[in-house]
Amino acid sequence: MDRYEYYDLHAHFLPGMDLGCKNVDEAVQMIKMMVDQGCMGAVLTPHFYCNETVESYLNRRDESFLMLSNALKGTEYEDFLHTLVMGTEVGYHKSLIFESMLPRLCMGMSDYILLELPFSKWKPEVIENVQRLMQVRNVKIIIAHLERYFEYGNKKLINELLQMNVMIQMNTEHLLKFGAFRHALDMIQNKRVDILCTDCHGTFFYPPNMEQALAKMEKQGLHDDIQRMLENNYIIYSECSRKEPRS
Repeated sequence: MDRYEYYDLHAHFLPGMDLGCKNVDEAVQMIKMMVDQGCMGAVLTPHFYCNETVESYLNRRDESFLMLSNALKGTEYEDFLHTLVMGTEVGYHKSLIFESMLPRLCMGMSDYILLELPFSKWKPEVIENVQRLMQVRNVKIIIAHLERYFEYGNKKLINELLQMNVMIQMNTEHLLKFGAFRHALDMIQNKRVDILCTDCHGTFFYPPNMEQALAKMEKQGLHDDIQRMLENNYIIYSECSRKEPRS
């Protein structure tokens, strides 16, 4: 298989932020794993939940990024530091629509928000609130790891979500997890997945595994789907990493 270059829009390697890397050393090791697999840039997406203020969350994120930056300076990965974009995996809450600092939770300088939906059986208001969030706050929604919500019996509402103007992200882990491969292929081949990301959290727990996932897709002859999803990753990353303010 030819080595693919990719941009990861969902990664948790900021040290000490959430369930990601425990310390700076693990974060640097994870960056090495990503670069070795062809990662050209990444959006940092530590979790935000509404039981914390946005201001407090941003302060913690900035402190963690400073630690990582200092650790990478003078190393062979210093250039990779300049490819990193600040982002957030935003936990769903009905009050998000009223959050005055919502733009600060977007990915880089874009209008994209990576939204994690509830890990429970959804009520119809979840879909309604996602629609309102886009319409009222004028943001673009990327649904994080859609495949993880099916087990809660959300199929009907997931189908409604798929009819909306949202982007769907799948974790590479779903292509590699025992018993999940056929479901992952079905979602991809039916164009229910727009973006493929690692959602990597550490060197052992949810490690970077883009290379393995793409190799498995190649064996199934899904070269066109690989190109489609990685191109979407690149387009969104390019918008996130622009330097000028949002209009």
